Formats: sequence, structure tokens, C-alpha cells
Amino acid sequence: MLTTVKSRSEGDFWLAQTGGISPALLFNPNRVRESWRALQRALPGVELFYAVKSNPHSTLLATLVSEGASFDVASAPEIQALLPFGVPTSRMIHTHPIKTEQDLNASTGHGVSTFVVDNLDELWKIAPYRHEMTVMLRLAFVAPDAPIDLSRKFGAQPEDAMHILEVAHQMGITVDGLCFHVGSQAQSATTHALALKRCVELAAEADALGIAAIERIDIGGGFPANYSNRPVDFDLFCAPIRDAMQAVPAHIRLMAEPGRAISAPSMTLVSRVIGRSKRQDDTWWYYLDDGVYGAQSGRIFDHIDYPMTVFTEGEGQAPAVFAGPTCDSVDRFGDTDALPELSLGDLIVIEEIGAYSIATACHFNGVAPPVIIDLDDHVMDSRQQA
Repeated sequence: MLTTVKSRSEGDFWLAQTGGISPALLFNPNRVRESWRALQRALPGVELFYAVKSNPHSTLLATLVSEGASFDVASAPEIQALLPFGVPTSRMIHTHPIKTEQDLNASTGHGVSTFVVDNLDELWKIAPYRHEMTVMLRLAFVAPDAPIDLSRKFGAQPEDAMHILEVAHQMGITVDGLCFHVGSQAQSATTHALALKRCVELAAEADALGIAAIERIDIGGGFPANYSNRPVDFDLFCAPIRDAMQAVPAHIRLMAEPGRAISAPSMTLVSRVIGRSKRQDDTWWYYLDDGVYGAQSGRIFDHIDYPMTVFTEGEGQAPAVFAGPTCDSVDRFGDTDALPELSLGDLIVIEEIGAYSIATACHFNGVAPPVIIDLDDHVMDSRQQA
């Protein structure tokens, strides 16, 4: 675990932001704007659709609406979350490859007209709606350097693409796009580039066969967040994609679905040590008021070892274990070999925790997730102030 130790008094800045409330998530709209604009600059000509699933916090959505963003939704409730902001459904794409009949009916009823499929059975499911929608075929491309593989669960094999497109054509379903997701938190965009090139080849093949006119390619997400205290250089990361874009025919529109890269830096967790005890091997266990059932589910689901800053006056160095506030033994994280002895009330701050955190939090054991506190626009980058 990457842990930084600072004096307890330095944590006063964070407590001032939360008004003494703990646990709390501080939402910084400036971080959203910075990330969104940086990715736009790194991918010129690519329309970005924010993946609502990564963090549906209303102020985050409002911030992106003000940036003119489009949105990647996966359910009718996510569509409904955007409607109060006046987002037209023409700026939404429904990317869930497997949909229920109820969700299809509700989503088309709201006016969303772009959907994703990745198998023949899904074609039969959407057939009754074929005059109300156009479809993108999702293909499986796996980035070997992405710790979270999304192509085992979703995506047709590229060699099966022509057969699926032919069946869709025979059914009168308009497939006008190809899409993929190489995996979350990719270390490089090499697979994005290779997949984009392959999609261009498949589009040409489908056109030659007369079974689909591909007009858009969605390169998905997988753009990284900073979990290692090394700022992400989107321009450098996206360089292979920009190179591959040179071979994309002018009539094909390019899209992407950033989620984590936008939402992760938007929130900072402020928590406290609420209990401690020495357990086996003379190791201190420190219990926080937030854990894996709160904002830190990414430790389990996404295998993320969030960098932590500990504010304490403790001395010495000793092995320690961090755990959450629930009674479940799985609610533990962050073993460390060298940490000063912490006291009750010591502050723990975790930045870059906005992605897939509050979105998956629950009330297990009756313990509520952290409250969310919206910072004003004039608040400077918290990392510069702390």
C-alpha cells in the first residue's frame, strides 16, 4: 500500500471542507472539468460519452452537462437521471449488451435510439423495436495490461462479426456501428489502437458484402485514473489511438466512453480511525468509519490499492492492518509493514476515489455510505492546498 504520513494538524484542511463530518466524500467539479477537457484535447474529433455507471452523482452529471457532454447509459433509470438536466436523448447511447424486455420498453419510451448487442439472441429481443433504433455491435478485444477484463462477459468474437451482421441485415435491424471495451484501467492504449484498426477492416468487409453500412466506431473506455500518485498524461496515453485514427475513413464517426478517468479524480474520501486493537502477530488493526461496503468497494471489485494519507501524531513503525466499520471479515484492506501507532480520531484521506465507489455503496449492517459534500467552484485543487 502507498501510504503517506503527515502531522495530525495538517488534516485540519480536510475537516474544514467536511465541516467535521466523517466519513465524507468531497466532490470537486473543477477536477471533472479538467479531466474532461484534457481527454477532449487528447482525442480531437472523438465524441465523448460519459459512462454514468461510474458515478451518477447529480452534481457531477450537471458539471458535464455544462461542458456539453454526451452520455453512455446502461438502463432506463440512468436515462431518467439525465432528463432533469435537459439532456436530449440524441446525446445518449444505451450500451448494455444484455437488456431486459422491461428496460428496452422503458428506454425506447424515453426516446433513446442507439443500442448495443453482442449476440444473436439479443437481435431477436430488439427485433420488435427495429424501426425505433440503430444498433452497434460490440466486439471483444482484450488489453493484456488491463487488470479488469470486460471482454469475458461481453463482446462477440471479431471472427463472428460478419455472421451477426448478416443475420441482423436479414431481420431488418440497422447496425450502423461497431464498439468495444478493452478493459478497465489499461496501462497503455495499444489495444485500443489495434481494435480500432480491426474495426475499420470489419467495416470495409461488411460494406463489401452489402450487409451493413458502418458509420461509427466506439472505442469504449479503459482510460486510466491516477492510483499511483503519478498524474495521468492523457495526451501521451492516447497517442496510439490518434495514430490509428489516421486510417479511419472520413465518413466514420468516432466515439468513446470515458468513465473512471473522469469520475475518479472528482472525489476525495475523508475518514477517521474509530477503533483499534492488537491482534495476531502483535499487529495493530485500525478500524475506519468507511470500508469496502462504503466508498472503498474498488479494493475488492477493481483490485485497487488506493494511496492513503494518514494524519497522526503517532510515533514508531509497526505492522498494521486497516479494516472497515462493518462486522464482515471481508471488510479489511491495506496491510502495511511500517506505520506509526495511530490513535482514535486520526484522519485518513484517500483521493481519486470517485469511480465505482459511491455507485456501488450500500447500507450493509445498517452502516450508511459516506455523505457527499459538493465543493464550490472557487475551491482550488485540494491536493495543492493540503
